[in-house]
Amino acid sequence: MSSFFSSENKIFIVLGKVFDIMILGIVWLLCCVPVITIGPASTAFYYTVVKVIRRERSYLLKEFFRSFKLNFVQGMLVTLIYAVLAFVMYIDFNYALQLSREGSKIGSMMFGVFIVLSVFVLFTMLYVFPVLSRFTVTIKHLFKWSFYLSVRHILWTLLLAVLFVFTAVVLYFSIFYAPPLVLFLPGIYTLISSFPMECIFKRYMPKEEETDEEDGVDRWYNE
Repeated sequence: MSSFFSSENKIFIVLGKVFDIMILGIVWLLCCVPVITIGPASTAFYYTVVKVIRRERSYLLKEFFRSFKLNFVQGMLVTLIYAVLAFVMYIDFNYALQLSREGSKIGSMMFGVFIVLSVFVLFTMLYVFPVLSRFTVTIKHLFKWSFYLSVRHILWTLLLAVLFVFTAVVLYFSIFYAPPLVLFLPGIYTLISSFPMECIFKRYMPKEEETDEEDGVDRWYNE
């Protein structure tokens, strides 16, 4: 019986992680309320899921707000860039759709081009916040690397895109039919997506000659 209530019991470990995902989901949603802070909040969300929930390092809120503050400015700029892109593409989509309905071949071509562009914007968005959470780069290189990774690892990207769209659809219907799921779905998506994402990141991490014991640095991201 004592082993059942032990902290090493797998049931309690899983329940603890589920609870952490719920708390993290609440904090993330609250930090996203101003909209402009979606970028730094999403960056901190990924960072915390990997470091605290997966690697079991440090403390949940401590790491979340540490990453949130560290990537606040760049995260906001990324949010603004995507907001502008979304607005411009929305206007262009409607214009191309209107031309297409009027029988214009140019409108149909424009509509097709915008769909392709939207797909690549989505592909880049899948990587941009995880990359920002792990690497210190400029905004220019952040988008460059995110685009490169999305194309270089296209099969993983397609899988991540399907997972993202599926989660977004379920999240939308959960708002009306199962509101509590809203607190868990972002964390579940991030946790699942972090497995292929971390495998990709490891290919680009610098090789360390010294071990953790030699220099005292905890390289949890290399595990």
